[in-house]
Amino acid sequence: MCKVISRTMLALSLATCFCLFYTAAVAQTKILFVVSNQDFYGTSKIQAANHFGEIAIPYDVFTKSGYTVDFVSPDGGAVPVGYINASDSIHKKYLYDGFFMNKLKHTITPAAVVPENYAAIFYGGGGAAMFGVPENKTIQNIARQIFNNNGVVSAICHGTAGLAYLKDESGKSLYTGKKITGFADKFENKEEEYYKTFPFSIDQAIKNNDGDFVYADELGKGFYVVDGRFVTGQDPSSASKMASEIIRIIENNKLPVQEKSANYFDKVFSEWNNTSAKSGVAAALLKDGQIRYMKGFGSADLTREIPIDTDTKFQIGTMSKQFTAFAILLLEEQGKLSLSDDVRKYIPQMPDFDHKITIKHLLSQSSGLHDFIALKEISGWRDKDVFTQKDAVDLILKQKELDYIPGTQFSQTSSGLILLTEVIKQVTGKTFAIFSQENIFQPLGMTNTLFSDDNEMIIPNVAVSYQNNSDGLKNNFINHSIVGTTNLYTSAADLSRWYLNFENARVGSKKLIEKLNSPVTLNDGKTIFNPTAGRLLHGQQYLHAERGVPKIWTYGLEGGYASNIFIFPDQNVISFVLGNNNRYNGGLAMNMAIEALGNVFPQPASIDFSKVKTIKLSKQKLETYSGYYWDNERMSRLTMYVKNDTLRYQVSGNTYENTLVPVAENTFQIMADGDDVMMVKFRKEHNNLIKLIYTSGESDEYVFEKYTPQTYSETDLDKFPGTYYCKDLNVVYTVAKDKTGLLTSNKNQPVIRFNPIQSDLFLSSARNLGGVRFIRDKNQAITGFYISSDRIKNLHFTKI
Repeated sequence: MCKVISRTMLALSLATCFCLFYTAAVAQTKILFVVSNQDFYGTSKIQAANHFGEIAIPYDVFTKSGYTVDFVSPDGGAVPVGYINASDSIHKKYLYDGFFMNKLKHTITPAAVVPENYAAIFYGGGGAAMFGVPENKTIQNIARQIFNNNGVVSAICHGTAGLAYLKDESGKSLYTGKKITGFADKFENKEEEYYKTFPFSIDQAIKNNDGDFVYADELGKGFYVVDGRFVTGQDPSSASKMASEIIRIIENNKLPVQEKSANYFDKVFSEWNNTSAKSGVAAALLKDGQIRYMKGFGSADLTREIPIDTDTKFQIGTMSKQFTAFAILLLEEQGKLSLSDDVRKYIPQMPDFDHKITIKHLLSQSSGLHDFIALKEISGWRDKDVFTQKDAVDLILKQKELDYIPGTQFSQTSSGLILLTEVIKQVTGKTFAIFSQENIFQPLGMTNTLFSDDNEMIIPNVAVSYQNNSDGLKNNFINHSIVGTTNLYTSAADLSRWYLNFENARVGSKKLIEKLNSPVTLNDGKTIFNPTAGRLLHGQQYLHAERGVPKIWTYGLEGGYASNIFIFPDQNVISFVLGNNNRYNGGLAMNMAIEALGNVFPQPASIDFSKVKTIKLSKQKLETYSGYYWDNERMSRLTMYVKNDTLRYQVSGNTYENTLVPVAENTFQIMADGDDVMMVKFRKEHNNLIKLIYTSGESDEYVFEKYTPQTYSETDLDKFPGTYYCKDLNVVYTVAKDKTGLLTSNKNQPVIRFNPIQSDLFLSSARNLGGVRFIRDKNQAITGFYISSDRIKNLHFTKI
């Protein structure tokens, strides 16, 4: 007999009611196994156990067919297992399967079960099954609810004892007149002490509850019976056949629309056909408030050969920002804070700037605060350094001057979301991880979702983060423990529960959901429309049309995890993919969405440039647009040039060449794949300054000014090298000179080059250092520099 000794209780308090349309979809992928905690036969000293084969064999059939299996026991925690046949390949496989054995070590309690999540309940056998399970009222109620939700009730061998007292809501037998089998009294050794401890005879108990107990005269023949949605087996030999029969019944009960679409959706993920030996994804598609497709592909753990299923956890990176925003709006709805509140009311240690920063400013990315991710890199933190929430907050609070007056403009900063988690902590007295668990995840039945605010936390059933390199696959560990902007672990099934809440709000009101999906605004009511991303929403996602159809989208990239979601609100379609495959998964998610949407797009997937009306411009005219262009707001440079009688451009640091076609005087369209109409207009100012205005669809304008690059002699460059100190960050940079120009370095990048733009202004090769503008005193001696980018403005360094 094998005994799992540790008895760790999995403490989960879950709401057990969920809408019926959710049941019809999610339940089709999950099976609930019932096992016993009983160590001994009754009060005797004779050891009892759950039958290992009656658990492992059906588990193998279910999981190979794409189903997720959970285990419940009367007390939760570890359960005894026995009757192990080490010469049986299935027994041996799962006896040494750490993931499977961990499930038996950490079974959930009946109170933690959400019955609506399961398509079937399966009572395992073994002598232990006679004790603790049959009389457990909560487990009886779970079985009744699963059956009432069109699910299957099944039991094998002594597990049939669990059916002894099953009643419907009126107190009548749940299986009146139905054929039920199990381990018949005929085969028991009634003279043995173990039998004398039994609380009842299985045969008689089923008959007393108005069932028709039947059995075969011989054991080991695989005898089982199916009567409606009751599937029962006589002994271990029936385990595999029973599981296959249960699957057949479940599949027959599936929604017709899901069956119709499943084959096409499977084709979207055909790269995983005939192989599970590579990292993969879990995907789901929701339409009209129902889950139409949900499945896992590939491996969650290549070393342990654990497949991805719909309960596998993935880190979803910046996709987690929406939960921070939701929590703030929930507290606002509860009257516990106001978006107009001064942030210093909750974070008094925050510097007293000349202008008030409100919660709304943090939520709308218009606070004027530096982005902590940029500060982290500039300060010398490396990607794999341990980085905590306190480290992030400390960096943010070191800022002495705002980048701009709060609410007057937007900037790409995540600092506001970090501070919002501190606000939540002060308002509720709980960390954001605990608050979200108690107020969002548990009420929605999201049992596989959590914020990890401890990088040493052991997270069960999680996909390994992999990195695909030229020399093969490697682990890509995540060592930070910040929350608010990232570090949410969730599964495809749980994320579906989250989005179903948008359709039938159980946590938060419909009004809150509408606000979450509405654009953020500045003090004057203006919104922001990023040419690449779209219009920023309160939920930290973006609204951007797809071929003329409104679409909400976002993505998350963290370590080797990659997640994408597309929401088409007018068609009520949600499609997402979560992966540990270290790549952009937007194509997979969009292909699923397109199948569900059908022919709703008024525009083609890609612009046909042969049909774009253009004008002819001479090479001489095109040459007037050639040159260098500088965006002083985002510290970005474009190079325009003529090649093969065509105007082209490159973005600094990018080797890809873009082609422009003239569509009007001084107006060009960028030739690019996709449906976005990207335009470039040239405008001459009164002082003969030429400006380039870039837009994508209805986006905001990005303005570049034409300039002549500054050139420096060797003597001129000799004035720049030296040591520069930033008091805010307590960090030193050494600027040096080599034969190619100025350079510096930090722990992330051994060489950061400074390319001259204008007088005393350089563009660094490090994104977060952006533009470096040196400053001089009245004697023209260099005294320091300012760093500015799209994430920070005017971070001061003094020459020492």
